[in-house]
Amino acid sequence: MPETAVATDVQPDPVKDTAQVARQTAFVQCLTALRRTLTTTPAGWALVVWLSWGRVPHAQIGLWLAGFAVFWACSLLMLHRVARRGPHVDKDTGTVLMVAGADGAAWGAAVGLLMGFDPVLDPWLAAVLCGVSAVNAPVYITFVRAYRLQILSLWASAVLGSVLLAGPGKVPLEGLIGLTVFLALIVYYMHPIADRVVEGIRLQFANALLAKQLREALALVKHDAATDALTGQPNRRALDLLLSKQLKLASGNGRPLSVLLLDIDYFKRINDVHGHGVGDDTLRAFAVRMRGLLREGEVCARYGGEEFVVVLPDTPLSPAIDVAERLRSGACATPLLKSPPLTVTVSIGVAQFRPGQNPAALLEAADQAVYAAKRGGRDQVQSAAELTISVERALDGACEP
Repeated sequence: MPETAVATDVQPDPVKDTAQVARQTAFVQCLTALRRTLTTTPAGWALVVWLSWGRVPHAQIGLWLAGFAVFWACSLLMLHRVARRGPHVDKDTGTVLMVAGADGAAWGAAVGLLMGFDPVLDPWLAAVLCGVSAVNAPVYITFVRAYRLQILSLWASAVLGSVLLAGPGKVPLEGLIGLTVFLALIVYYMHPIADRVVEGIRLQFANALLAKQLREALALVKHDAATDALTGQPNRRALDLLLSKQLKLASGNGRPLSVLLLDIDYFKRINDVHGHGVGDDTLRAFAVRMRGLLREGEVCARYGGEEFVVVLPDTPLSPAIDVAERLRSGACATPLLKSPPLTVTVSIGVAQFRPGQNPAALLEAADQAVYAAKRGGRDQVQSAAELTISVERALDGACEP
């Protein structure tokens, strides 16, 4: 039977997600540190061999060193494969625990194989084992379960080795007791520190998630504040900011700037005949069409009602009139809506920025041109410059005797 997709209202839990990410990150950090520490293990071997040489039979030293080397090589190989594949806490926990246990057992075997031959050497070897457990504490700070297993393996190997390999009474009891107390204390103090470190990692991810959500929320607020909810175009507030910026640039570098004011013809009739719902659909469709007719760098914003403003940076008057004609003819080329099939026309006023004009004055000039287009029969383009020439000619004619 075909599978059916079932919609659910279950939402991801950010707290659970950050805890999982922190757990994975802590595990990867532990594995990385463990690989790095294991590569320095031969330095510890050299120290033990140097201390034991001449005090312990060479066969004992060789046996401990050979066994440890086998465990060490296998551990590095397993960790290398995990790292190469990409570690994951749910899949590779067993590998890290196995390596930690084997490493602890190999170090603990030094008690049964190397201690009990020289009373001077035994305290030094005990100190080395304490040092090994202390050096490994930072390695497992983000995965304390593996550290507990390593310490337990070291302690068990030391105790069993002292009984089975060295023989009862051969390894000083005081040394075993001291080692036991030290290992117990370091595990005891390690646990709360490890918890705080892992919690710190979780809080770091939680803070990063919160910061991301805050940035997204601020971006959404900023977008909503500058976007017309009906058409998705920049709104009047965004238009004012854009014009102020463009006018400063035009004033500073002398580059041309033009604006178009578009007014949909007979829009009130659409609302009266078809209702405001169809009127809203018409505005949305008109905005989409204008956006499709504009080129890169040309911005269309909703001015209010059925009016839109197009900002044309680096565009003098004549090319701006060409753009206006392209928009005018494109608006009525095909119906905006299929049901009802509505075709609209648009009257467009064009104004070029003049030095000293502010945004309001520039838009007022375009608005006057729109009124001229309306009076001239609609569905046409008028420029503010043509109106100025017409007014000047009318005044000159009125002054003639």
